[in-house]
Amino acid sequence: MNIRLLRAWLFVKLLTTGVISLTAGVCFGLANPGVYFSTPYDNKVFASGIHTVMLRSSTWELALPVIEKGSGQQLELRFDDLSGIPHNYGYTLVHCDVSWQPSPLSQQEYLEGFGQGTIRESANSFNTTFDYMHYRLLFPEEDCVPVLSGNYALVVYESVDPEKIVLTRRFYVTEKTVQIEGSVKQPLPGEFRESGQQVDFTVNHPGMNIRDPFGEITAVIRQNGRDDNLIRSPKPTFIQSGKIIYSDQDGIIFPGGNEFRNFDFKNLKYLTENMATIAFRNPYYHLFLKPDKIRSNKPHFSKPDLNGGFLVSLEKANDKHIEADYGYVHFTLEDPLVTTGGTIYVTGGFCDWSTGESNKMIYNSASGCYEVTLLLKQGFYDYCYALVETPGDSIDETAVEGSYYETANDYSVLIYYHDHLNRYDRLLGILPLTKH
Repeated sequence: MNIRLLRAWLFVKLLTTGVISLTAGVCFGLANPGVYFSTPYDNKVFASGIHTVMLRSSTWELALPVIEKGSGQQLELRFDDLSGIPHNYGYTLVHCDVSWQPSPLSQQEYLEGFGQGTIRESANSFNTTFDYMHYRLLFPEEDCVPVLSGNYALVVYESVDPEKIVLTRRFYVTEKTVQIEGSVKQPLPGEFRESGQQVDFTVNHPGMNIRDPFGEITAVIRQNGRDDNLIRSPKPTFIQSGKIIYSDQDGIIFPGGNEFRNFDFKNLKYLTENMATIAFRNPYYHLFLKPDKIRSNKPHFSKPDLNGGFLVSLEKANDKHIEADYGYVHFTLEDPLVTTGGTIYVTGGFCDWSTGESNKMIYNSASGCYEVTLLLKQGFYDYCYALVETPGDSIDETAVEGSYYETANDYSVLIYYHDHLNRYDRLLGILPLTKH
């Protein structure tokens, strides 16, 4: 093994065994100057040329990144590199606790194999105005297989220098130790009766001895695959023999939100719903959406959507992932109601529900509108507008979009068990739920 590869192997080994950690305030020469890698692990991109990152089930594009322990199931990571500079990428997997901090386990305890791998599959874009290299990873692979359940972070780095972290993505390895039953219903009369959605569920564990359900069990409830508004650790309502019941709790109520706005630009030759203009401004395409309006003061209107997700798509393509082009998408929000304070973002699954400079809207006093332009790959996109009143606050899409019990949403209930003996948080089961 040459010195460079030995250094790379040693760095990853130290990282995944917990001898060193990439924590806030410690810079490791990332591709973006001033960008710092930190824990807890999150869905983040650290290199400026990386776009359209997707980590999904290998069999269904809209499924959560979940595999069952020992099942042989795989996940698929895809992303584009628009930097124009050739790169070789490696990866490793990091086991995390329920809060996405690295668990105290060594890599040898939670991974089978060498513990790291290489992203070998790549292809140049074909017949596009934006040149890019598309990368694909199907994992777990033979040399890097999770053997324990729980939360995992996929960490992608430059092969020649593992200190240059490119992106991180969360995924889950679950057991089938418990059976979960649940439903989404309208809250009881009160503040959230017309605007919220309540999740009730029961954890059945007839074959597992749980001595302290309040201390050993953590329930996490997610809406539409989001991590920014999840609910963690509600207390059980009832404890019965072999059952833990969470029912009629004010603490498990989500804003119903509204159906997502969306647009489809899988073909750049014609306009679809919500599009105003498609213009080719040499050398790139520009897509102007029709101006959007505030909906929080309007009745709920049901329509199909992807519950905040997005799909890469291109008409008549042999391989949409390398033939789909990029274009500049122009968003406009006509907003006479929230110009007095706060910051407006256009957000959704396409940007991991982030609030960064790239999706921050700027108020145009001449037009009286908020405006932002995003570089996006051809496909179908859900999006919404969100308000952040004070920097550091969580996003509030209900201020612009409204919130209604009738809105269709996807939920997932994750049940963790803190195994004191083996020093990690097991993921006992996951229940998907849908509010139609």
